[in-house]
Amino acid sequence: MNLIKNSNIAIAFLLEIFAIFILGYWGFTLQSNKIIRITVGLLAPILMIVIWSIWCAPSSSHRLDGLRLVALKCLIFGIVAYCLLSMNRTSVAIVFGAIVVINLGLSSYFGTLYSY
Repeated sequence: MNLIKNSNIAIAFLLEIFAIFILGYWGFTLQSNKIIRITVGLLAPILMIVIWSIWCAPSSSHRLDGLRLVALKCLIFGIVAYCLLSMNRTSVAIVFGAIVVINLGLSSYFGTLYSY
C-alpha cells in the first residue's frame, strides 16, 4: 500500500510538471502574432507556477485546504485539459483528465491531498 501512496505522490508531481509544459506549449502555438505567442507562452506557465506555489504547494504558508484546494487544482488542471482540447489533442486531454481524477481520489484516500 505504501508503494501506491508514494507512486501517487510522484504522479501528482509529474502532473504538475506536465501542466506547466502544456501551458507553455499551448501559448507558443496560438494562432496569433509572434508577440502574443511569446508573451502567453512565457506568462501562462509562470502564472501557474506562482498560483501553485502560493496556494497549492505543501510547504506554502498560504496553502488552501479542503474543498478550496481541490477546487483550485481542478480549475488549473481543467484549464490544461482545455488547452489540450484546443490544440486538437482530445485523447491526451481525456487521459490527462482521467489521471488527474484518479490521482486526486487516491490523494484524498491516502490523506496526501492536504499534506505530504
